[in-house]
Amino acid sequence: MEVLNPTSIRAALQEPLLGELAHGKMMSYKRALAKEAMHFDPPPKISAVMMLLYFQEDALHTLFMKRPENQGVHSGQISFPGGKKEDADISLLDTALRETKEEIGLSQEYIEPLGKLSEIYIPPSNFIVHPYVGFVKELPQLIPSPDEVKEIISFPVLRLFDDSIVSKKQIFIPKYQSQVEVPVFDIHGHALWGATAMMISEFKMMLENYSNSK
Repeated sequence: MEVLNPTSIRAALQEPLLGELAHGKMMSYKRALAKEAMHFDPPPKISAVMMLLYFQEDALHTLFMKRPENQGVHSGQISFPGGKKEDADISLLDTALRETKEEIGLSQEYIEPLGKLSEIYIPPSNFIVHPYVGFVKELPQLIPSPDEVKEIISFPVLRLFDDSIVSKKQIFIPKYQSQVEVPVFDIHGHALWGATAMMISEFKMMLENYSNSK
């Protein structure tokens, strides 16, 4: 795909976001929209994550992390680096950048922000997460936090557009205390689902629409 470069991705992310439409393709269960969840009592906590893009062997890649087991409702899941907004954070982008450094040891001076995706409400943990997209010209040696990261996974962005890596799988969802069939991405044998899968769905649709308009 010709648009898989930082300049085109930045341009694609300036177009109107496609959150609800794109999220529905990979939604694992019905959830409130973020704008609705803001009126809940208690109100949701706010967080931000960073979808990092970088070239590896001349192909654009993105980075996922597998969280350690036995760490609450998101135990063992595949996600982007990120976490809860703190009072000292000037903006949600600052939250995403700070959390990226804390979790994988990548300082913000390496990251060129390209844009953001639509926020998503996560019912099990009562969070609204704001996803950002950033480009790293040269990825340094990463230093993952052992408390928050079990494994770092590098994955070619072009493969995310391959329908053969999307399937349905039975996943235990704490919200329902049962196994539920959910749409997943196969990321090197890991099942990626939930909010992160919804973010990827929007990222893909934004780039596809931009590519088709050229």
